[in-house]
Amino acid sequence: MKARTLILSAILLPIAAAQVSNTDALNDLRKTHPTVKWRSQPLAVSDVLCEGKPGTVILGSEKNDVVVGVVSGLREHKTEVLSFPIRSGTQNGFCAFPIRIETYPLNCEPDIGALPGCKPIKGCRSFAVIDDECDSFNFYWDSSRRALGWWRH
Repeated sequence: MKARTLILSAILLPIAAAQVSNTDALNDLRKTHPTVKWRSQPLAVSDVLCEGKPGTVILGSEKNDVVVGVVSGLREHKTEVLSFPIRSGTQNGFCAFPIRIETYPLNCEPDIGALPGCKPIKGCRSFAVIDDECDSFNFYWDSSRRALGWWRH
């Protein structure tokens, strides 16, 4: 019985810690950007800031804009926030509010060509924010600007 309890604790503690981390990330964004309606889903946890520790990607909305927030997993209260209009037919606009976030290995030379400021870092990931109505927004860490960069087809 004692061994079963230890095994169960070993499984549940990381899950509980991840939930606290996501709650903390949401709270950080709500404090720093209180006019944005931050959503708890969809979200992604991955090392997208190339810090060697997973951060949290969270979506929000403000007026007619989609807001993409990333909270550092390494530095407390460090956030990256980008805003995009919901306006089809423009390169910087979503067609609808996104429904999912997907992470993938960082590729500094996708089919569109070399990404400015991108440098391969082991374990670092990129992410896509997808609305299923038009091209996804793809985000990567721009090391030269020390900020998120983005591209789309």
